[in-house]
Amino acid sequence: MRLEGLVLWAGHQDDAFFKVTELIVPQQRGLDTPDGLCAIVDAPELRRLNLYLYEKEIELIAQFHTHPRHAYHSETDDRNAIANTIGCFSIVAPNFAVIDYPLSQCAVFRLDEKGQWLEVDESAAPNQITVVKD
Repeated sequence: MRLEGLVLWAGHQDDAFFKVTELIVPQQRGLDTPDGLCAIVDAPELRRLNLYLYEKEIELIAQFHTHPRHAYHSETDDRNAIANTIGCFSIVAPNFAVIDYPLSQCAVFRLDEKGQWLEVDESAAPNQITVVKD
């Protein structure tokens, strides 16, 4: 059985840029329900994660998770985001991310000041997220 998975991107804001310094894989459990699949991060793990971010003086910029087929942002994704401050990204990869998908094949959303997840146009996503090796 394949289940959804979640990873968080954390780091530091530097003017207009955010440098991701850590990928965090929280303890999670996958659920397969009649309504679909989801990855659950329980309250004790969320508390541990918040303490870790505070102690390391880093913040979340994005959450990245998988869907079984198509990449889209579900109502569950909207309601239960962990990276939930204004400007955070939520990136969803299709097909359980079994291969390296370019951003153009992922669903990319950004949280606006009204608390709405707005889709980032696929042509604009590479201009907002750039992967650079140190």
